[in-house]
Amino acid sequence: MDEVGKAPSHQSHLLAQERKRRSFDLEELTIFLNGGADSYKAKNEMEAIVLKDPILRQDDLHFLSHEEEYRFSLQRSKRAIELLRELKLEWGSAKANKFWQAVDTELLAIGLTMVFIHTILSQGTKEQVDFWVPLAKDFRIIGCYAQTELGHGSFLRGLETRAEYDQTTQEFILNTPTLTSMKWWPGSLGKTATHALVIARLYMAGRERGIHMFIMQLRDMETHQPLPGITVGNIGPRVGYNPNDNGFLGLKNVRIPRMHMLMRFAEVTPDGRYASLTRAAKPSYGTMVWIRAGLVTSRAVKLSKAVTIAIRYSAVRQQGHIDDKAGEVAVLDYVSQQHLLFPLLATSLAYLHVGRWLYAEYVRYRPDNAMQAAEMHANSSTLKALSAYVATKGIETCRRACGGHGYSRFSGLPHIYKYATAAETYEGEAMVLHLQTGRFLMKALRLFKSGQTLTGTIKYLSHWLTVVSDTSPIVPAGKSLADLFVLSNVFECAAARLIALAGRKLEHFLEQDGLSKEQAMNRAAPWLVRASEAHGEALFLVRFASIGDAKLSRPAREMLKGCALLYGLWRIEENTMFFMETGTLTPGNIQSAREHISELLALLRPDVVSLVDAFDHPDEVLHSALGAYDGDVYKRMYDYAKREPLNKTEVADGIHEYLKPLMKSKV
Repeated sequence: MDEVGKAPSHQSHLLAQERKRRSFDLEELTIFLNGGADSYKAKNEMEAIVLKDPILRQDDLHFLSHEEEYRFSLQRSKRAIELLRELKLEWGSAKANKFWQAVDTELLAIGLTMVFIHTILSQGTKEQVDFWVPLAKDFRIIGCYAQTELGHGSFLRGLETRAEYDQTTQEFILNTPTLTSMKWWPGSLGKTATHALVIARLYMAGRERGIHMFIMQLRDMETHQPLPGITVGNIGPRVGYNPNDNGFLGLKNVRIPRMHMLMRFAEVTPDGRYASLTRAAKPSYGTMVWIRAGLVTSRAVKLSKAVTIAIRYSAVRQQGHIDDKAGEVAVLDYVSQQHLLFPLLATSLAYLHVGRWLYAEYVRYRPDNAMQAAEMHANSSTLKALSAYVATKGIETCRRACGGHGYSRFSGLPHIYKYATAAETYEGEAMVLHLQTGRFLMKALRLFKSGQTLTGTIKYLSHWLTVVSDTSPIVPAGKSLADLFVLSNVFECAAARLIALAGRKLEHFLEQDGLSKEQAMNRAAPWLVRASEAHGEALFLVRFASIGDAKLSRPAREMLKGCALLYGLWRIEENTMFFMETGTLTPGNIQSAREHISELLALLRPDVVSLVDAFDHPDEVLHSALGAYDGDVYKRMYDYAKREPLNKTEVADGIHEYLKPLMKSKV
């Protein structure tokens, strides 16, 4: 009997039986996927505290209007700050980070304060850091990051917001001179933030000095009213992120002190002299790169939640017959369902592994090393674009794989989707990011042709570009695609060949057609995008393939290697043209890949429920009637339906006012 005094449901029994088929140590893999023993311990400790809190546990997530979502986000923000202070957690510590993950900053009105703090830490002088960061960490001010404008976003050179230095008063005067120059979309800006990091174009004595960051107070610290010259508000309901208070900002002759410009990389002196203090080409990219580096991991988490829901539900949902002499079977036993979901499980593992690698690379990179900074920017751009697209598409696949019940908010999948899909455009739309990466790859190609040695993540080009004219297939005789080393070579060779093809197209447009550099880049855009995508796919596969070296017991390690193989083979299936166009694979190789996928689906089938268990997503985080740990799907669906506000009365408001008179009237 369970704790509510009834026998466990048939669905609960089915999930229990699935877990008995596990071939690996669940605790070992759970600890590994959650970043190690210390990280997992901190996660459990913080989740236990947060999920017991009646305000922070988010019970009524499915029933809130836009206004209620925002008010609730303020209430949750207040409680989160109170709890943070009670726990006396050190900012940036493992426990503090796990605390914010458990609270879920996406559902907090104050969430963008983290970006505000990070930007000042990375772009401010010691004096600026010492003054502003303690205020923000203690939430005595609420910060946001105001870059995107109504007319421009990630294209920094197009930003129109102006900051002009007034030497007589030692102040900057900020203006948004046009409608399109108004800041638009920054989170926490609309009604919440007291201060903003405003990205603006600096002018001194009529001369432009490029893009810089300025700290600006937006609202009175007592009344919270906007200060003179500031027009600010909420941009209205979005597909998701409504608790996060996206806003607009107009500025008219707003004056701020000289020291409110972040001056780690460039300085404006009191007497009006400008000095660049770094050789870094674009230090203002730092915050975007930091966010993009973290986005791959966050896409992994979102996709893993959707996969957890879909696989658990598919294991307990019985429908149809495979053997006419047997009863109904679980949907998960259909190979078609496995082909939908198992590669997405492997993808969430790939993104989790590569996301952690990318963030570690970000921590190590130096913005004053121009080539290293450019490589970091390029890699974070393509990996962000790819992971956002594939994860969002995968979450929708999970929803459809759950049939009609997946369309219900109570499945938890619409909530995950509406937050995931935003990442396809914020911090850079996919095509824009791929073109930026494409530019970097063309630079790498020129360096290679000039005889320079390529290092880092583009080192593979040095080998494959020497044989780029050879378009023959590269799978050696007697070798199988079901080999991570062979797969790594396949992906890197295809990427190198597509990069070389883009280079040839660009050269043709420049030399043969006589186009300018920008015109040629525009004409070559389709080839540049594919080169970027192929480079990103190679990065994902090669880095995920290294999971075979993880210090795990053999069963767990072999399970993850199987997932890495499935991921690579599935990406070949999804991107057949990459490999066929470049001659890297033959039609026979493609068919072989599909056959290996079928074999891996059967191999992974007994373990998939336990594999999603290893992500360790609590029921209180999934908010899903379909994906709860115990599998009691139908009772939860009915319980959620009984909480629907329309069901508080037997007769809905408006029935007697509108419908009944119509029913009684004569035709």
